[in-house]
Amino acid sequence: MKANHVLTTPLAERLYLEVAEPLPLIDYHNHLSVSEIASGRRPADLTGLWLRSDPYKHRAMRIFGIDEALITGDADPFDMFKAWCQVLPQLIGNPLYDWSALELARVFQIDWPLNPETAEKTWQAAGEQLADPSFTAQNLLRRFHVRYTAPCAALNDDLGPFAGLHGVAPSFRGDDLSGLTPQTIRLLEGQTGMAVDSLNSLAASLEKRLGSFHDLGCRFADHALDNGFCYHGDDGRNDERLRRLLAEDRLEPADAACLDSAVLRLAGSVYARFGWTMQLHLGALRQTSSRLRRIAGPAGGYAGIGRVATSELVALLDGIEQGEAGLPRTVLFCSHPEDSAALAVLGGSFSQDGVRGKVQLGPPWWWCDHLAGMRSYFETISAYGVLSVSIGMTTDSRSFLSLVRHEYFRRTLCGWLGEKAADGIFPNDFDVLAPLVKAVCFGNAETILAKSGLTELES
Repeated sequence: MKANHVLTTPLAERLYLEVAEPLPLIDYHNHLSVSEIASGRRPADLTGLWLRSDPYKHRAMRIFGIDEALITGDADPFDMFKAWCQVLPQLIGNPLYDWSALELARVFQIDWPLNPETAEKTWQAAGEQLADPSFTAQNLLRRFHVRYTAPCAALNDDLGPFAGLHGVAPSFRGDDLSGLTPQTIRLLEGQTGMAVDSLNSLAASLEKRLGSFHDLGCRFADHALDNGFCYHGDDGRNDERLRRLLAEDRLEPADAACLDSAVLRLAGSVYARFGWTMQLHLGALRQTSSRLRRIAGPAGGYAGIGRVATSELVALLDGIEQGEAGLPRTVLFCSHPEDSAALAVLGGSFSQDGVRGKVQLGPPWWWCDHLAGMRSYFETISAYGVLSVSIGMTTDSRSFLSLVRHEYFRRTLCGWLGEKAADGIFPNDFDVLAPLVKAVCFGNAETILAKSGLTELES
């Protein structure tokens, strides 16, 4: 990859090299393995580090008809790597083509093209570096200048691995609060020592449990509101529904949906009291191939793009805002490009005195985090919201090497700004645009953490 990749103007190059590139990273939502970070173990080989945990790569390999045994199965690791080398040269136009080049260059200093002819040379070159005892997940984070990273942890997960880690904090994954089960509640009671038999006692127990997250540096929570999400206002019957759930182990779908909405309101209020940022990942169509779900699990790279029911989302945000604690800072991640403008506009619908970007369109997510999607994001949030308050990029990834996506985002932002300036649309002035680049690439996320009380970030 060329040094000026997507930096098509002198101003773009200067913005990237002088402003964006030196900034550390805040990766506020991902699925990295905290146990790998805490353990200090080295990855066994390039397949284990690079391929097994990346459903983006799995999806591309399936599209080419690669045998599943070579994707997620128990085939020889080098054979799996060779299968990826067969696919990668054919991915021109797909972000994996650029990301893979960046991953090899930034982590292994490998700058030759990866293809079947270079597979063995690449495997050996990477393997020599992987054999170094210092090649650990923690050192990878340092190599990427990660200031703060937040791997997801569910309600009743063991938080022990986070203890003592600098710059690594849990991000609360709130999906267990949807479709509540008696087992989830009993485990929560065991975590907190508090009985749950009403929404008020559930709120108290949840707040105590999330206090443990907070003490470990957690400042973000997220919920997946998938395709078909429907919000239900409070009809005064949710305590009764919760008691029936605990007694009978199930609810009819209509009652379960009402209770889900009540618990979302409750959770949003807890986040607001803690000063957390709530992330809503919207519209994913997760139920596609039952066959692939059985093979690859619930996050296997086979999901599709659904739609966001904006009116249902607005009702949820309004319902939380009317609570005693108000609405927490909220980031809206959009899976369907055509829904982005409607979500960006909501930044002006739920604003708050003294808070910049209280509700905002999140960075390109999942199927949209490619060059075209990022450029579209910059256009949309600028026109329908405010780009300068954007919280910036996060990887939402299971792969440590995916941290290069911050570089991809930063290059794309600087390239887009440079082109706009060259066309006379934006000021062709480094001093005007440099603060914008710094804010979007790092400063806004840093300020959000500071305002939440987390001021001592690992340097």
